[in-house]
Amino acid sequence: MKEATFSIYIARGIVQFAVAKYGVEVDRLCGAVGLEPDLLKLPDQQITGTLQSALWREAVKLTGDEHLGLHLGEVFNVATFGIVGYVLVNCQTFEEVLSKLSRYTRLFSQGAQIHVSISEGFVFCDCMIVEHLKNYLMETPKHAIESTFASLMNATITLTGKPLRPHAVWFQHASPTDTSEHDRIFQTGLHFSMPTNRMIFAADSLQWSVLSANATLLSMFEQHAEGMLAALNRGDDYTKQTVQAIAQHLKGELPTIDAIAHSLTMSVRQLQRELHAEGTTYQQLLDETRSELAQRYLNNLTTPIHDVAFLLGFSEPSAFHRAFKRWTGQTPRAYRVASTKG
Repeated sequence: MKEATFSIYIARGIVQFAVAKYGVEVDRLCGAVGLEPDLLKLPDQQITGTLQSALWREAVKLTGDEHLGLHLGEVFNVATFGIVGYVLVNCQTFEEVLSKLSRYTRLFSQGAQIHVSISEGFVFCDCMIVEHLKNYLMETPKHAIESTFASLMNATITLTGKPLRPHAVWFQHASPTDTSEHDRIFQTGLHFSMPTNRMIFAADSLQWSVLSANATLLSMFEQHAEGMLAALNRGDDYTKQTVQAIAQHLKGELPTIDAIAHSLTMSVRQLQRELHAEGTTYQQLLDETRSELAQRYLNNLTTPIHDVAFLLGFSEPSAFHRAFKRWTGQTPRAYRVASTKG
């Protein structure tokens, strides 16, 4: 299975923070995990999740900071985060910031996706862990996810001059014994062992202006970001095309691999071969697409659960309930109730 990779920008941030705040020696930290220090000077390069995970683990060990991700997020500087940072600081509004962040997440992390939706006056900002790749975040997401959400809090103040005050924050990982630092940073209801990683906040914030907005620079930096994204996406073209085709055909009827291959103007054998080369299978992509769409549909409270089951190609609601519980650990109704309560 293909392994998710992560930008050196993330690794460099971890190393620099451990050095600056705790006096950890660069060579000692990098040497312990097999990361070449000179690689930190090439931030557009990518490293494997295995190496990224080892770096988090060793940094926590050497600093003694069990909340390293949270504390790193608190000092996050969006302007130093490469092309994605350049794009974000030149957006016009916070809504555009979230949209661009969602689009360009893959430039610094293939292991997680940002998905933003709006319902009943609230924004649901989900950091979804990618499951069709070998991905360390499926086992040890704590520091990376907590750093992501704390970074968003800090970046919002930097970009708009206004503090983001979440209505609730969800984490998929289990609650640590001491959550005092989480309480201090997020200042809201915290929920652990949840079906997704999510920040919920008022939709009014979407209209906040970005203080450093510059439409000309945004266009220039986006051109560069799009080129980088296109180059990155070439590595999994067939996975992406297959997922898109499944989503288009999944309208009350379960699409067969024959139908999807036909829509992509290729043979079933060729499609299977290409997906295998990208580290996945048709059945895996079908399952993941149904799971993701199920959660999106359930977040729309106007769609009855039995209609969601039909849209996803389940002949009986009971079959949908069993599948959804396998995907998320919750029944569809419990998931919907939890999402509305925040």
